[in-house]
Amino acid sequence: MGRVAGMQNARGVLRRNAFSGQLSRCIPRIASLLALFVITYGHARFAATFELNLIKKSLMERSDPKYAAAARFLLDRINYEKTVDRPYDQQTFRLGRMVFLLDCLENPHLSAPVIHIAGTKGKGSVAWLLAEGLRRSGLTTGLYTSPHLEFLEERFVINGQPISPERWVNNLPRLKHAADRCEKSEHGSPTFFELTTALAWLLFQQASTDVNVIEVGLGGRLDSTNVCAPTLSIITSISFDHQQQLGNTLALIASEKAGIIKHKVPIIHGVRVGEARDVIRRVAETHGSDLWELGVDFDTKITPNPPPQKSQIEFLRLTDRVPLPSATHYPLGMLGRHQGDNAALVIAAWQHLTADGWDLTINALEQSLSETQLPARVEIVHRSPTIIIDSAHNEASIHALLDTLHSYFDTDRRTIIFACSKDKKYREMLQEILPKCDRLILTQYHSNPRFVPVERLEELASELKLDAQNSNASDSESVRRIEILSAPNIDEAIRFARHDTIENELICITGSFFIASEARLRLLQS
Repeated sequence: MGRVAGMQNARGVLRRNAFSGQLSRCIPRIASLLALFVITYGHARFAATFELNLIKKSLMERSDPKYAAAARFLLDRINYEKTVDRPYDQQTFRLGRMVFLLDCLENPHLSAPVIHIAGTKGKGSVAWLLAEGLRRSGLTTGLYTSPHLEFLEERFVINGQPISPERWVNNLPRLKHAADRCEKSEHGSPTFFELTTALAWLLFQQASTDVNVIEVGLGGRLDSTNVCAPTLSIITSISFDHQQQLGNTLALIASEKAGIIKHKVPIIHGVRVGEARDVIRRVAETHGSDLWELGVDFDTKITPNPPPQKSQIEFLRLTDRVPLPSATHYPLGMLGRHQGDNAALVIAAWQHLTADGWDLTINALEQSLSETQLPARVEIVHRSPTIIIDSAHNEASIHALLDTLHSYFDTDRRTIIFACSKDKKYREMLQEILPKCDRLILTQYHSNPRFVPVERLEELASELKLDAQNSNASDSESVRRIEILSAPNIDEAIRFARHDTIENELICITGSFFIASEARLRLLQS
């Protein structure tokens, strides 16, 4: 990795195109909104991203016919993010097709070192924290994550900023030509995710990135991103999710995630469950990959603090396989005990890269852990009442969210707005939620056909409440007191929640990435 050392100043910062006439008209609004958000939340990265989203609208309106045509080209392709019954097999997810598509684009995925990240939960947080640290160390950094909350360009981040609409739209002719060649070959038509993944690497190559942090979309073994040749692989936590595609046991799910492990490429993982951890160990041993494990080689302690204070984490080196970092205590900006495990993976990755010769600074890592805030990850979007948006969408993430609300917020009443996808275990999720809230408002999203109808959620919640009334369980009394409401959409759900709030109330919107996206858009617009 000597190529990376001393690389900080080798490449210039990307220049944004500026249309000064249009930009000058929106500067006052940008300034006032930025001031409000910086004062309210104190997260520099959030404010910077919000600023860029405002500026991007002045460069190319999304109603522009060129933008609309480019988006339609991608959205007309098979999009497994919008389906429930997608089979996860080599007939559907064909890495050969992805290899051919990238070859048509002259293999942009080989232009810079890659850090490849898989896992059930936490991979987005780890990807962002790591990418922000690398950027702050002076490396031109590409970051590819999915899905997006509002706009497609959020998937393609260079030096902490989503790319402009023009940048990806202007690359569509080249991408379309490669897609046409692929379609005419024995490989067939590429999917939406294959095209966006190829587009990411194309954009990063054009930006001359020094390193690319790539998040797996689904699983790992057959994921479109798994054609890369990583410098380092990371697997975050593993829990039950996408069982129809990945398997009904944690061992089977771990086997799919472990598919990103490459021959002699070091692997760091944060899996604490024994059966899943054992699978990763076996795969790493088969490939001769150096393995660092959370809870074995390193760990973390977290001290939660209510916002706006930062939580404090302590990195624990458990074996001498892991070099001792120059700092072991760090402030952590994102909320949740589970973020302590994510931070530990990032610190361990930092130590591995540094030991391999990467010229990284501990100050950059500290700033990333302290200041990075991902949208819709226990994100506070309003005060008085406190409104939180979180994209928790399985049992494990709902459990972590509820623990975070309890640990970080002292409230007199808690209202949960919940919507969910058909392929999730929403009964079990509601069972987790009911004893932990005072009001439950059920709704559905409208941006994706996978939603559970609100009538079904209402029926199920009422059934669970009735079961509690006939039960002697310890939490049955709290469930019996819950007020259950329903709303046809997120706008009505938010209106219901805010109509009768008390002084110290917390409102949390959760259950799906799609409801989080719709809620965030409405609340930030208002």
